[in-house]
Amino acid sequence: MDLFKLLVQLFFSWIATYIISTLVHELGHVICGLCHGWKLYLLVVGPMKIYRKTLDSAISIGIEKNPILWCGVGGTLPSNKSEENLRIWAKILLAGPIASIIFGGVAGIGLLFWRNIFMLLLCLTPIAMGIMCALPMKMKTGILYNDGTRYKRLTHGGQEELEEKALFQLVEISIFGGDNPVYPNDLIAPLVASKDIELNYYGFYYSYVNALRNHNAEEMKIQIDHMESIRNKVPKTIVEDCPINM
Repeated sequence: MDLFKLLVQLFFSWIATYIISTLVHELGHVICGLCHGWKLYLLVVGPMKIYRKTLDSAISIGIEKNPILWCGVGGTLPSNKSEENLRIWAKILLAGPIASIIFGGVAGIGLLFWRNIFMLLLCLTPIAMGIMCALPMKMKTGILYNDGTRYKRLTHGGQEELEEKALFQLVEISIFGGDNPVYPNDLIAPLVASKDIELNYYGFYYSYVNALRNHNAEEMKIQIDHMESIRNKVPKTIVEDCPINM
């Protein structure tokens, strides 16, 4: 019976510390963005989310229906288009792991005074989370690479840096480009040339939007065909993020 109680305590302590650790990690990203004048766009911890429907709308609270995002998302968006935004974005990527490790260290101090399973896990879980998110890895967490991998891709040159910068700048154009934005081909090209099929899908989509704006039906069909050819290999979240007007 004592073993059963211990296992139950361990299970619920882990659940609680995982939720707390995820919240701290995502708040690290969000607070860093807010400190640079960016706006909160999405914060997901488990099934709960805080979000804006648009960058200028009020903050709402709701339920996140996509389980892929339950592992945690902390998203802020720039308030204006600026060359500085890419450097800020690099800082935001690292802010989550740093917040996790600092929080775990503080919890470790608390462990000196309250020696129990909960405090032990509250120390170890965020530190492990911070290290795992900071280390560059080829594997993805959900639909994206982890923070450390994206930071490396963004700052170490070559094709991967072109891809990360292009994706960020295309999102910027979507936000600040007005009702009929123009997506430069030199930003689309790195996504189309990527070995990452999800980035290919975004590249085809932005090409499709350009063709739609220019009323080029032939080019629209070409890009739609490209998207349809890989649609089943791309996460549903990305497909939903790239609506096609048939």
